[in-house]
Amino acid sequence: MKIFKKAALCAMALMLLSGCGAKDEPAADMGNTDGNISNLGSVCYKDNVTYYQNSDDGFSIYKDDGSGEPVKLNSGTSYFINVMGDYIYYVHEDSDFHIYRMKLDGSENTEIIPQTAYYMTVYGDKIYYADYGDGQNLYRADLDGKNAEKIVQATCYYPIIAENMIYYVDYSLSGKIVRVNLDGSSPEIIDEENPIVAAYLNYDKGKLYYTNAVTEINKGSGYENNLMCYDLVKQSLSTVIESPCADVNVYNDRIYYSDLEKNSVYSCKLDGSDIRQEYDKNGIFLNTGNNKLYCFVKQQNQEPFIETVDIK
Repeated sequence: MKIFKKAALCAMALMLLSGCGAKDEPAADMGNTDGNISNLGSVCYKDNVTYYQNSDDGFSIYKDDGSGEPVKLNSGTSYFINVMGDYIYYVHEDSDFHIYRMKLDGSENTEIIPQTAYYMTVYGDKIYYADYGDGQNLYRADLDGKNAEKIVQATCYYPIIAENMIYYVDYSLSGKIVRVNLDGSSPEIIDEENPIVAAYLNYDKGKLYYTNAVTEINKGSGYENNLMCYDLVKQSLSTVIESPCADVNVYNDRIYYSDLEKNSVYSCKLDGSDIRQEYDKNGIFLNTGNNKLYCFVKQQNQEPFIETVDIK
């Protein structure tokens, strides 16, 4: 795969200068933030309303506009919550991970895509998802679920959308990061020269953040899960945190992550400085929104729950 042409780099740099900054809410054309989608999309903060999994009620979707008691919208374990226009889109575990949508008040709750979907993201007028019933190939469909089509044939993990492009981790290419157009055309490997087994893919202001199971220095040995940053314009790779990390979510100029050695949740600035503990338990699948951090917690002899932490 060829590296980016200089003209393309210049064009991308201009887009980034005019792109989004801090992302307390997803952009208007996004159903949720990429950091939340990479962590199962259990929360979506959109238009000053929080839509979330309620772990006290079977991980059903509730909404909270801050004006009173939260309102229950559906029943059953629901992931990858996206809000677009008048609808909430989600993946329903109790229906073999098929895609549903319902009105913002929970009415008209309907299955729209009968495929085993994961990493479902609504972007513009399309739904994008990896079909686990079809080798994790990447699909897209209209907002009503019609015209579903396969756009990428690869073992896709952590697909995210940024700057009108799709980025995903291709496990059929040993965990390399690939980017394609929205229709799946023109695939390009990101940082082809370096060994990558990436996870928890995030995008922020022209950079990709992810954990890498292959050490940067030893080129192929070890499984360090260091927190990495790849600058798409400069085409340069750097290590942000040199210790085992997981569950990465970039939010408002900080990176939130699970520390696999300390079994706690930490955050740091985008350059890895100012490390601080956010949660003293082994929180995973980290979601963010409305200046809150949502940690999925599973402890021995206890039902899993979601702990909400105010962000400092």
